[in-house]
Amino acid sequence: MTAALLALALASYGWFLKGEALRRRWGGAPAPGSRTARFRRWIVRAGLSFGFVSLLALALLGRLEAFWALPHEFDALAAASRMALLGREVAPGNPGRLAAAVAGGLGGGALVGLSIATWRRRRGKGDLRIGQIGALLPRTRGELGWGGGIAITAGIVEEAYFRLLLPLLIAGATGSALGGFVVATLLFGLAHGYQRIWGMVATTLVGALFAALYLYSGALWLAMLAHGLLDLNSLVLRPAFAGAWRVRH
Repeated sequence: MTAALLALALASYGWFLKGEALRRRWGGAPAPGSRTARFRRWIVRAGLSFGFVSLLALALLGRLEAFWALPHEFDALAAASRMALLGREVAPGNPGRLAAAVAGGLGGGALVGLSIATWRRRRGKGDLRIGQIGALLPRTRGELGWGGGIAITAGIVEEAYFRLLLPLLIAGATGSALGGFVVATLLFGLAHGYQRIWGMVATTLVGALFAALYLYSGALWLAMLAHGLLDLNSLVLRPAFAGAWRVRH
């Protein structure tokens, strides 16, 4: 059963990548409404490829509780992660306090990013970005809502797939939770290939941080929260600040 579900999960990932390859051609002057349609298709494709497949596979395994309780397959790796981070064995941190720390850290980072963007704009320079994501960013007030939809969807379904389902299936098939997280993190970076090489590198590192946060806390929702907030900054806050809020059409 585990091997079959792993094959299903990887096939679903391949189907998602096929659609993502189309985003490399985003840019230029798209026809009216086409960008909105692309945003909508991304949400549907990601929801099916990552969210629905994760829910289905875990239901078939009888492991739906893994959404709110760290699977026992991850216990040893989680303990090793806390040891590596803190130098001693400790129980998982309080999720509420961690959530406040994550939100505060990301909020502070967003303010720093906006300050840098303001400084560069006053000097006639463009926004500083890692990877080629400009064509994906919302350009109008209406597109900001779709950017928010993408951010929230990605935060939920990508964490369910790359931080839970895929590592769990690989650990079940190979006996290595570490191998599962390594493979899942690399595939997470590859899924963002439309951002080109440096965007993929940055996304892979961010995926590793999400994995560490999940293993340290034992709370998948906390990784979802961090992912969603980070994407909301990139896909809503920064574009709105750059002027998308003032453009109605």
